[in-house]
Amino acid sequence: MKDICEKYGDKTIDVRPYMIQSPYTVTTEDKLKKCVELFRYMHLRTLLVNSPYDGHLVGIITRQDIFAFCGV
Repeated sequence: MKDICEKYGDKTIDVRPYMIQSPYTVTTEDKLKKCVELFRYMHLRTLLVNSPYDGHLVGIITRQDIFAFCGV
C-alpha cells in the first residue's frame, strides 16, 4: 500500500459513484437507543454523527463500536 501511495500520491480518485447521497445520520445529542435501532432495522455498518448546531460531521460510529460499548 505504501508503494502505491508513493507512486500515485499526486493523483485523485472520484468516489462519488460509491457514496450514498442521503446517508443515515444522528446528532451528538441523540440517545444510544436511536443508534442501536438504526443499526438493527436498517442493517447499517456505519452511522454518521453530525453536530446539532451546524450540521457538520463530527464523527462516525460503526456497528463494532456499538458492540464494544455494549459488551457484546
